[in-house]
Amino acid sequence: MLAVVAATLSVQSPAQVQALAADGYRVAYAAGFSASDCNRVYIWNLRTRGLVKLGRRTHCQQTSTGNRISGVSLAGTRALWLQYQGGNRREYTLWTATPARPKPILVASREVDVDDPAPIVLGAGGSERLGDMLPYAVGSTVRALRADGSRRFSWTAPGRVVALHARDGELAVATDDSTVTILDSAGRPTGAETYEGAIRSVRVTGNGVLVHRGNRLELRDGSGARNWRVPVDSRLEDADGVRALYVHRGELRSLRFSPYTDRLVAVASFGRLEGATLVTVNGRIVRAGPFR
Repeated sequence: MLAVVAATLSVQSPAQVQALAADGYRVAYAAGFSASDCNRVYIWNLRTRGLVKLGRRTHCQQTSTGNRISGVSLAGTRALWLQYQGGNRREYTLWTATPARPKPILVASREVDVDDPAPIVLGAGGSERLGDMLPYAVGSTVRALRADGSRRFSWTAPGRVVALHARDGELAVATDDSTVTILDSAGRPTGAETYEGAIRSVRVTGNGVLVHRGNRLELRDGSGARNWRVPVDSRLEDADGVRALYVHRGELRSLRFSPYTDRLVAVASFGRLEGATLVTVNGRIVRAGPFR
């Protein structure tokens, strides 16, 4: 169910927010290093205003090349998050937990040289009417969990996976050969298309697929293929059938597809759309309110 928030709500994280996810009335965010804690995932219920701190099974040592949560995904009450830590070599670990069972369970782990691409890729998920899904990939192996923690499917991609996104029972899988393959809720391919240039991010919009490549957002849907220029150092945050949200230098912007507009929405480092509700992060402050 999509969230409808009548008034703006906010919560303060104990440390800088490192990652954000939203599903219906729930928001998951990852807090970085504070005076007494680090790398902690919280689940915030917009309906009840309740806030739950999930467990942590990793250390808080400041390693030479980083120790942080690089992504979080949410479906129902289940959070799935990716963390890395290390020096010349980095260890990536993927964890899952729920408010009812907050002790994290290790889902996958890999160690690589610090200059190598991330060996585990986490995609945005959700618990929509056509199937709950939490997608991730280890190399070219794509897996999806259900909100209850069981495995929905496993599928081998034609190359190393670079980006994932699930919506309404469909999963878009982008690989390093600039191909996007669409899987149904059972993990069966239903189509594939190739793009020009390396794919940075992908989103299922509900009526098409949006790809971020270089300094372009390219949408392919029933109207054909269209693309728009965005700053080269921008980051695609979310999209639906009407617009894309992207961040550029601390500004969250909304790019409307038709008629085309590109406007500032908020000062924010992250943003997610859940129907008419917009969730943003500015430093330690997480806000949720009506999208205007």
